[in-house]
Amino acid sequence: MRFIIGMLSVFIFATFSYSGEVTTTELLDEAQNSLKSAFESGCPELAPYEYYKAEAYYLIAREETSKLNLEAGNAAAMKSIEWSLKAMAKRFGGI
Repeated sequence: MRFIIGMLSVFIFATFSYSGEVTTTELLDEAQNSLKSAFESGCPELAPYEYYKAEAYYLIAREETSKLNLEAGNAAAMKSIEWSLKAMAKRFGGI
């Protein structure tokens, strides 16, 4: 019986403590990290279109979040991550 009550309390605690949303700061950090990874892997020379598009979206994300337009900032950060991944895929022969 204790085991069931313990598992139920863990489940309830986990449900209420995890909101499931990623913050704007986390998205910006991830976009910056993906840009850094793309840069360090040589994407500016080997996949310039994708890399510089990712960089442009990152700059847009920073600008929008500085104006407290968080939805546009989040969307631009997600696009930056997407284009960074495309640049790395192209660089390593995935596309």
